[in-house]
Amino acid sequence: MNSNDIRFIKSINDNKSTKIIIFPSIYKTKTKNRILLILFCFILFLSGCSQAEEDLEEYSGVISNDQALGYEYTVTKEEHIFTWKIRYKGNITTIEENINNKKVLEDYRMAVIDGHLILGKLIISLSYFLIVSIITLILFKKSRKNLHAISPIIIILACIALFISFESSIELNRELKEIKHYYLTLTS
Repeated sequence: MNSNDIRFIKSINDNKSTKIIIFPSIYKTKTKNRILLILFCFILFLSGCSQAEEDLEEYSGVISNDQALGYEYTVTKEEHIFTWKIRYKGNITTIEENINNKKVLEDYRMAVIDGHLILGKLIISLSYFLIVSIITLILFKKSRKNLHAISPIIIILACIALFISFESSIELNRELKEIKHYYLTLTS
């Protein structure tokens, strides 16, 4: 142990000198290890995110699939040919992607994905409204006097939840019509 590893400080309570032993080499090693661990994780993250284009070109198999509101699609690739299987209520249609139908297929895919997301948003907003309602009932049963003080906040939270739910249901209806339009365009 070096003389640099021992430092003297004065105690505030009794004005006596106290020896505190510090091992800076251990602290430096821990800091270096942490930095190396962070760099290693960062390198692993970057290597996982970067995929070469030649890997994508040679890939064969299912590329994408999703479903929402009874409509479903699966995109598979074999060599350089994309095959789409679109489904609705058990009716399966297989379509080979070409220049003429590529835009409609992509629009159908995006509409199904958007429908799935909007349905999730609707479920979350209705759950939020349900939670606010249950908390209000619990507070109402415990003490009615305290409920009057926070009732404006509860009303605002409930109105926000209902507004988001109403907006999501309108969006979901519009998205369902859009999905149906693309499905009928592709299957006719």
